[in-house]
Amino acid sequence: MRGEEARTLTTKGRAVPPWVWTLLVCSTLAVLVAVAGTLLSRQTERISERPPGNRVDDAFRETARRIDDLEVLWEKALDDEAARLLKDGLSLPPDDTVIAGITQRSLLNAGFSDPGRQHLPVDGSTSRWLPVLAHYAREQPGEWVLAESDVLQGSGWITMPGKPLAWWRGNGRLAAVLVLDPLAAAKVVEQDLALRMPDFSGEPGSFSWAGPSGNAWLGDAPDQAKSDEIVRHVSRFGDWTLYRHYPLRVVTRYRVPVLAGSFAVAALLLGGGIAIVSWQRKAIRLAEERVSFVNRVSHELRTPLTNLLLNTDLALDGLPVEDGKVRRRLGLIREETSRLSRIVDNVLAFARIERGTSEAHAVSCSATEVLGEVRESFAPLFERKSIVCDYHEDVQGDVMLDRDALSQILSNLLSNVEKYAGEGAKASVRLSIEGSQLVAEVEDDGPGVPANSRKRIFLPFERAGSRIDEGASGTGLGLAISRDLAERMGGQLELMPSAGGSKFRLAVPLMERNRA
Repeated sequence: MRGEEARTLTTKGRAVPPWVWTLLVCSTLAVLVAVAGTLLSRQTERISERPPGNRVDDAFRETARRIDDLEVLWEKALDDEAARLLKDGLSLPPDDTVIAGITQRSLLNAGFSDPGRQHLPVDGSTSRWLPVLAHYAREQPGEWVLAESDVLQGSGWITMPGKPLAWWRGNGRLAAVLVLDPLAAAKVVEQDLALRMPDFSGEPGSFSWAGPSGNAWLGDAPDQAKSDEIVRHVSRFGDWTLYRHYPLRVVTRYRVPVLAGSFAVAALLLGGGIAIVSWQRKAIRLAEERVSFVNRVSHELRTPLTNLLLNTDLALDGLPVEDGKVRRRLGLIREETSRLSRIVDNVLAFARIERGTSEAHAVSCSATEVLGEVRESFAPLFERKSIVCDYHEDVQGDVMLDRDALSQILSNLLSNVEKYAGEGAKASVRLSIEGSQLVAEVEDDGPGVPANSRKRIFLPFERAGSRIDEGASGTGLGLAISRDLAERMGGQLELMPSAGGSKFRLAVPLMERNRA
């Protein structure tokens, strides 16, 4: 068996002060409001800016000049081919020369009345378009009626709605007509332009050049809807279009009213939180000062109360037995002094709990002796109120627990019996060992605890609130302190269900005990 050295069982640390949570919540809300306001006030705009320099524009102008030059060359080649037809008759070039864009050759004779034999398609297929002089028109499908006065003298372009582009040349008696496909000629032009294009790598933004077909022959696919600049060049080959997309610059702006409002609300939240924290800290400090004052007063009362109890006991021991009147008065003084001493002990215990300095110390002691001392101190009180209390002890030898805590818990439970059970009540106290626990049960047949107060009675300064306790004195600390002491010893104090009255059960684990 170990000696009677003290052991610390449990220690409760101080809880986080409430003002810390208040400051944390208000600060978090202020930050959230400020962040939300910043996000709501933020406006992001993508602005396209024309890059410095004109490399792309200069290249497009140069390309336009080249297209015009190629158009002149094409026009000359077409005119030469028409002149050959007027001289040599309807035939293909003898040297297999290919002139881009020609799809059909037609030779119109003012004195020849069979237009169907005057056309020579390039691919050898049946002619789709049948150019014919006006006085030979027969309103057949595909006829393309041309006035003699327009095509028998001179040369030039034929542009008519619904008809393909054509070149004509006449000598007064014959007219040569070349039916053209500008897109086919444009492909040759695109090949020529691609060979002359400079390197545009590193050019800010993007661009695309679309030929007459609408497809990009240089750069990305054209996006007309989102282009920042569109430049066109019109030619006989068709329209050549430059689509430019300038580089984007992201500009972020903040709406000042929204931003200012959110920060104002955040400042109010933070300022309100600081004000509440200041008030809470003052209230906590005032409460601590009150507890400290009560603690000091209780300490000051403890010494004179101890002296009163000691001298009262000495006086009772020195009085003769036959002097009953004086002994009763001294006994009453001793009872009330004991009651006041218990109140002081509860106040001091509550102060230690509030400061976080309450600890449980296990020592080797006799639980039976502890109960005997409590029984002896309450005997006069129970006798005066005719309360019959039965005590049952089934504990052999010493046990390891906090002796003072056990004495204070039992005193508080019996004090409740004396206050609330009523005169003539019956009570019982059972002390036993169950497994590795010391179990104490205190039961009475009084009015009991109302159902709605069964949990509340273990809170500080709370009382059951029934009619039987309206005239009873007390601080409302007894059960709160008792439960805290039980938990610090690793046990628990519970209000058990009972048919009538109230029944409290204390179970405390034993560190170590002697067996008889």
